[in-house]
Amino acid sequence: MYVAVLRDKKRVRFELRRTVQLDGGLGFEVLADLGEDPRCAVHFGRFGMSYAEEIQESLAHLDLDMDELDEAFAPFAPQGFRSGASRGKKWRRTVLNMAQEEAIRAMHPFDRRRMAYLRSGEVNLSRINEVSPKLFLGLADKSRDEVEQLFLRLERSLPPEEARRYVHASLDLQRHFANLTARTMPEALDPIQLDEAFMHEFCALQTDQVFGFGLPGGPQAYLRRYAFMHFDFEFAASDGFGRIFEDFMNDFRRPRPRPKTVIPERVRELFGLSMDEIRRLSRREFARVFRKKAMAMHPDKGGDHDAFVELLETYKRLVTAKPENS
Repeated sequence: MYVAVLRDKKRVRFELRRTVQLDGGLGFEVLADLGEDPRCAVHFGRFGMSYAEEIQESLAHLDLDMDELDEAFAPFAPQGFRSGASRGKKWRRTVLNMAQEEAIRAMHPFDRRRMAYLRSGEVNLSRINEVSPKLFLGLADKSRDEVEQLFLRLERSLPPEEARRYVHASLDLQRHFANLTARTMPEALDPIQLDEAFMHEFCALQTDQVFGFGLPGGPQAYLRRYAFMHFDFEFAASDGFGRIFEDFMNDFRRPRPRPKTVIPERVRELFGLSMDEIRRLSRREFARVFRKKAMAMHPDKGGDHDAFVELLETYKRLVTAKPENS
């Protein structure tokens, strides 16, 4: 359940909505029209939230969780207010099951890149698949409309000087350029080529039926703001020291890569040995096996580059588990 912000020309109004299951995916259902000020429908009092009679009547036929209703109106609460539901919450460790992890990895890459940038400030998101799925848990089980309303709220805290970098990272515009500066310094790219790359990705999103599922008028209304960010804002000018300082500060926001799981079947394919056989080998003996395989799989010898990198990374993870003196 969430409060949606709707802009019609110069008028702004609000609706209470919830995500529902539709044929083929998730959509949304309008529960109540909140007019131009959603705070008129709720009172933030000493003992929590209470709702206007009109809202209670319109929701009376629905079996709603009042905590979810409170969370939907929480963004409009006065500063310092905490509802009884939020005060009673206890911290619990989040452990994702396999189904949740697979659902998160299946999310649209545009959503994951947006969330990753807003959480980390990282422009180069080429290794986003190594980020812990927990970072994207807030996007799970939400319709496209609810996801876009969530990003509308999150983007309010985005500094104007970061707008174009945010769009560059979210749309993965760096993949249109061969030079390495596209990963970390998009302001150094050719402006005309950058505009062409943006329009290519922007138009692809506009016509992406999977991305726009459940939106009556398509995703155009929500995507329009990214065109404004790209064309109406400039990249922030920063000297060398400023860039170094910015990267240093963003390092604390940056999600750490999640170590890849070692799959026994893949280990046998790479090294020709089972996990039990590798465990019985000493570090020196395992190093000999690795060097022999590396010589055969090296790209200079006609081997596949990705497979060689996978061999090297798997060896590093396996060898660290062995005693130093073995």
